[in-house]
Amino acid sequence: MICKNCGRDLPDEQFELYATGTRRKVCRQCKYQLYDVRAKRKWRLRHLSRAYL
Repeated sequence: MICKNCGRDLPDEQFELYATGTRRKVCRQCKYQLYDVRAKRKWRLRHLSRAYL
């Protein structure tokens, strides 16, 4: 499969499998960068802003 974010051609095991049997169109590495890192950064900023209020 080809990742829609980075464009690399990777084996199917590199893509998350949904319960319906289909696979995510973004590889695991890009998913981490796109969703997990941003979510943690947003959480940290919210946490810091509450601390200063």
